[in-house]
This record gives sequence, structure tokens and C-alpha cells, in this order.
Amino acid sequence: MKKTIFYLLFICLSYALKGQNTPVYYWQEHLSHSNAKYILEVENNMYCATENGLFFYNKEDYTINILNKITGLSDVGISAMNYDSKNNIIIISYHNTNVDLIKEGEIINITDIKDKLIIGEKKINNIDVEDGVAYLSTSFGLILIDLLNEEIIDTYKIGANGSFEGINDCYIDDTCIFVGTTGGVYYADKNSNTLFDFNSWIKHPSHSSEVSEIILGFGEILFNNQYPNIRMRNSNGHYLEVGNDFINVYQDDNLISELIGGSQFSKIQDAWVDKNNILWIADSSNSLLKYENFEFAEIIKPNGPASNTIENIKIQDGFLFIVHNNTSNTVSRTEDLIDWTYWDQFNDIVCSEKIGKKIYFGSSTSGLWKKDGGSFIRYTNGNTQNILDTNYYISNLTSDKEGNLWGTISNSGKVLFVRTYDNYWDYFFMPQLPNDRDIRNLIIDNHGQKWGSVRAKGLFVYNDNGTIEDKSDDQYKVITTSLGSGNLPSQEVYALANDLDGNIWVGTNEGVCVFYSPSSVFSGYNFDAQQIIVEENGFGQYLLNSEIVYTIVIDGGNRKWIGTLGSGLYLLSEDGTEEIYHFTSKNSPLISDNVLDLEINNSTGEIFISTDKGLMSFRNDATAGNTNINSIKVFPNPVRENYYGAISIEGLSFGSNVKITDVNGNLVFETNSNGGTAVWNGKDANNKRVGTGVYLVFSSDKYGDEKAVGKILFIH
Repeated sequence: MKKTIFYLLFICLSYALKGQNTPVYYWQEHLSHSNAKYILEVENNMYCATENGLFFYNKEDYTINILNKITGLSDVGISAMNYDSKNNIIIISYHNTNVDLIKEGEIINITDIKDKLIIGEKKINNIDVEDGVAYLSTSFGLILIDLLNEEIIDTYKIGANGSFEGINDCYIDDTCIFVGTTGGVYYADKNSNTLFDFNSWIKHPSHSSEVSEIILGFGEILFNNQYPNIRMRNSNGHYLEVGNDFINVYQDDNLISELIGGSQFSKIQDAWVDKNNILWIADSSNSLLKYENFEFAEIIKPNGPASNTIENIKIQDGFLFIVHNNTSNTVSRTEDLIDWTYWDQFNDIVCSEKIGKKIYFGSSTSGLWKKDGGSFIRYTNGNTQNILDTNYYISNLTSDKEGNLWGTISNSGKVLFVRTYDNYWDYFFMPQLPNDRDIRNLIIDNHGQKWGSVRAKGLFVYNDNGTIEDKSDDQYKVITTSLGSGNLPSQEVYALANDLDGNIWVGTNEGVCVFYSPSSVFSGYNFDAQQIIVEENGFGQYLLNSEIVYTIVIDGGNRKWIGTLGSGLYLLSEDGTEEIYHFTSKNSPLISDNVLDLEINNSTGEIFISTDKGLMSFRNDATAGNTNINSIKVFPNPVRENYYGAISIEGLSFGSNVKITDVNGNLVFETNSNGGTAVWNGKDANNKRVGTGVYLVFSSDKYGDEKAVGKILFIH
């Protein structure tokens, strides 16, 4: 059992993309809370569990507060919630059967169920509370947790003749415990000492088919066998019948309100009438809805992207763009991670590229689009010189240093296309490539060559030799696993990245390889990729050879961030031989081990991490190096007595040497920057925290030329 100090993350404390105010090594979540699942009333707060998050709304001060792994929760993906009002304890269960208790400012994590090996389905369906005990209805029995002692005290396996049923819900009255199971309703004397014996449970003769919910309504016990089309709630003297697009509210056996689907909600997933007679609705698209006098009042929702389904993330001119490949609100954009803009003028967007003031978008179903000011323009045969059609799958977009737009078309013979800065269009045909495959990536190397990955076929490299309109000197090559043809570890390539030395890093379903001489691809000499050998347990092996490497990005220190499917996020040294970090959902706030895309804000060092459960970010300790150093930035400054985190020194040249002294010139700390950022832990050479005073920062580049000076004030 693990105890964690509980603290709140107020949504107003989010940090700007352009700012320098995010502490180094600090995690943030940037989730969509649109898909609301469950509602829980806790005193003056309304808790709302969403697809992969949790927030609560304080009805007195009108604040929205987010709870997550960063603030102390143990997991992601809530399956059920309830509240013990007598002992002021919130019980939360997750889809993986992990359990949290929130009590007295602490989060107590109970992992017994999650850790137990169970054959078959393992799921917590519902939570009921009675006399300080939480009754967890699970797919494998009824689990009892003593909420005061924070421990499991019993398990009831229920089913006729030992053929145990999955339990969907539980209801306890003055004399009996009723359970709704996959095989009907069972009940037993709640004071019996043999409830652990399945023979103590009697099957209800009138309810022999699956029952999903049991509540008290209209003065009698109601058994719901129409779930999920109909859900039942008994809340503060109101009985609710909840459908996907309607709610019937009863009081004293009388129908007092009937809400039928409208623009406010699309699919109702939960509803509750609070102690102030306010109706709250959890909707699959519009989050938490508030109804006063059963009339729509407002939407309660934390700011965030439109969806947690993310196809691609990109930072362009200080804006973060997220494309969702959705039919509505397919693009989310933000400048400060607080206010978000959604664009739904098109659908199924999978990639974007900004050139000047124009933004280009590629769709998986409707071709290429351009946003020019307030206008959205769709490209057709007519305005692309017969190069593009409106139903093309534009899978990747990028641009070169001349301002030409390059893109790929999946499932087409026109694999690669270009729109030049002066509006000349063309495509480039590579007959060795099949015309029924996805093109997963597109990058341009330091020599102007275009690299793309093709599903199950490896890579292609195309060289137009700087003459886009003259194809007579063009060259292309298909790169495979064969020696002399690339020597890839696998032809299933997912990731491409061009590092600061011009090397091409490739991620496959069998690890990583590197092309150290991309300029040699068309030279006739050996250009094959090399796999990096690392030592593990005393043996040499290829780097990440058992991992599916899905995305790679290079930070300002030329280090490699590598996202995998199933194993989380790695940070490797510049040459890939040293593992600096390995973040997983078990050892960090990372919400999923399936990392789908990465993007770095090189001005702040923040790395944005797209997972199959939504978006996160981590403040990295490397930024892009500056060529002209006018001043350095220190954060935080001053360093106050209650701050014990890392102190970042930014605005340096690449690989600077940094010395920190006291005002008398005594050396306190020395290091080298990662790209343009150095980090100090606030301690001296003896690993003791420095005292109150002013400390001087001296930096010089690796040649000793560019110099800068700064000051740090410590206050105790």
C-alpha cells in the first residue's frame, strides 16, 4: 500500500509555450476532458471522471481543479467512484483494477486486486459503501475494503453450485445484500457469518437474466436489465432514468422533468441531482453539464485539446498544433496551453505545416487544405495543375529552407509531391514502391534529400538535385534490410529523425539504426545503416532491439528522445550508448507506455508526448544553443527557501562551460550545458545547499569565445 500527499492542480497555473516559467523536470498533462463518464457529489464539489482524467468543480468558489498522476493519483482511466460521507473518503477504481482512497489530504493506493493473478476478465464494475466498508462489484466476485484500515477484508464468490458469476452491482438494505450478476440477482442475509460460502446466496426467482444495476426507487428495489441503454440513479430524493439522449426525473413517484436530446448533449453517460436540486449530466462530447431548474445553465470543463485521439503534434511559430484525424474539431491549437482553438472546417486531418503566414493541412480522406488568414482553401485538380485530387490521403507535410511545401500521398502512385514557393506543382513517381501502402514519415536531410518510410517496405530516399522542375537529374533509392541496400534491422519503419550532426536515425519494430553518411546514398559506396551496440548485463546487444520504436525526436543537446509502443519513453545520449532516462507509466507520471508522437519546443526545452491516452509534456534540461549570447536567463530567480528543484540557466551557446561562484570568486559549481541550457541543483561541491546570498554565473562556449554573466539570488 502506498500513501501519497494529495495536492491540487488548478487549471489557471498552466504554463505558456513561449514562457520560461516551467521548472525543469516538471510534468504536465494536457488532456481533453470532453468525454465525461461518471459524476460524484462530494460535499460542495462535483467530481467528474472523464475518458482519461478527473476534475472537480467547487460550487462555492466556482473553481475547476484537476486531479491526475502528477497531483498524486495512482493511475489513469477510472471505472467507478463513490463517496463515504460519514468518514469523508472518496473511493476510486481504475480499469486495470487499481484502487485509490482519498482521505485526510492523502491518497492511499491499494494494489492488491491489480497485483493478483486472475484468469479471465478482471474488472471493477461498481462501488457501493455501507458502514465504512466499500463493496466492489467485480467480474470475479464481491470485494470488501475496510476504508478506515485501508485493507481488503473479504471476497465473496457468488453463483449457483459454485459456477461463479461476474458481479455488476450491489445494493444493501436493512437485512439483505443484493447483487446483480451476469446470471441474474442473488441475495443473502447481510448479518450472516458465511457470506464467503456461495451456498449462503439465494438466486432471486424473478430475475434470472443479467442485471447491471440495483437501486431503490418508487419505494421498492429496482433491478435494471436494460443497461447501458437505460441507467438508473437514486440521488437526493430523485429517481432518474437515464438514456443515451434523454433523462426522466421523478420525485415522490411523479415525473417532474423530461429532458430529450438537443444541442447540449450528444450521448449521456451519467446524471445526478445534487443536494441543491441542480441536475448534472456527464456527456460524451460536452463534458459536465449543469442544469438549474432542469434548464441548461452552463458547461463545466477544464481547458484542453478537442480530443485525446492524436495523430500528430507540431510546434510552429510558438503555437502547438494537434491534429486528431476526427470528423469534427479535427485540429486543436494553443499558444499558452490555457486557451485552445478548435477548427472543424475540414475533417480527418493527420498532418500540418506552416510556411510564412499560411498553414497547410493534410487529410486522410479529403486531400490538402490551406488556411490563409481567415479563409480555408481546399486543393483540387483545378488549383494544383492536376497533381492532387480532393480524396487523396495526404499523410505527411514538411518544408525545405527555400519555402517549398513537400508532402506524401498514401495508397497512391504519386508518393511524393511538391508545391514550390511560386506555386509550381509536381509529383515524383517511384515505380519500385507499391501504390497501396501508407507513407508514415517524411523528412528532409541536410543535403536536401527527402526520406520517407513505407509500411512494410522500408524507406525511400529521393534527390531532386536542387532542380525541382528538371527531373532528368533526379535519383531515388528504396532502402531495405539487404546489405548494400540499407541494412535496416526491419522493413517495418515507424520513425525518422535528422540529428544535429546530420545523421538519420531510424526507428523500426526491431529497434534503432543510424545512417551516418546520408550523403553517400547515391554515391555508389557503402551507406548502410549501423545498429548501436550497448552493454546490458555484461553482454553486448543492439540498442532497443526488442522494442517497437514509434517516434524519435532530437533535443537541443543532440540527445535522442525515443517513444515506444509498450515500453514508454527513453532519453539517450548524443551517440545513443547511454540511457539517461527511461520513463514508464509505473515509474513516472507518464499516463501510458504507448508513445505515438514527440515534439520539442527548442526554445524552452519542453517535450510534448502524445500517447494513446492523451497529451503530456516534460520540461527537459536541454534547449537549442544560441549563436549570439547577450544575456542569460535563470529560473527560478530568486531561489526561495521552499524551492528545492532544479535551477535552469538558459540562453547559452551549444555545449557551454558554466561556472558558478560566490561573490568572493570561490567556485561553487561547474558543468557543461545541454544545448543552450545548464542545470544546477543549488548545492556546492560538498553536496550542501548553498546559503543566502548572491551567486555569479560565468559561461563561455566550447571555444572560449562567447561569454556571458548572470546572477542568482538565494533566500533562506
